[in-house]
Amino acid sequence: MSRPLSPPRVRHVEALREAHLAWNARLYSRAALVVAPITLVTDHSRGQLLTSRSMVHRWLREWVMVASNVQVRDARYVDGGDWVTAMYHLAGTQDGPLGDFPASSERFLLDVCETWRFNADAQAVEGHFYADGLGLLLQLGHLAQPA
Repeated sequence: MSRPLSPPRVRHVEALREAHLAWNARLYSRAALVVAPITLVTDHSRGQLLTSRSMVHRWLREWVMVASNVQVRDARYVDGGDWVTAMYHLAGTQDGPLGDFPASSERFLLDVCETWRFNADAQAVEGHFYADGLGLLLQLGHLAQPA
């Protein structure tokens, strides 16, 4: 006798949590499996639109090129049925370039909020990524602190 599936919303939260754990372990392909093969993900802080799992896979790797030790920390997940919100910190040290800004060797703690809409297969079909880019540049010393 097969065991009943978990309620879909629980599967959605767990899918996102597992993706974050996989990313922390640098298992990018596994982390990218949280999104459907065709998806719509917006990185609002960088003005990027990602429309496929392979684009999400590359996007996940970009953060590690900026900070090889970057990790998702202190994650909290809010179950909204088909929608899941994750709030966490990205913590690391900038040892690679960030766009036109060279490595600073400065540590950072970036506040992040993500919202994801899941389908019945617990795959994200829509996602929104929000982060404090200005605060990050200030922490890294690329912009002067306001007076």
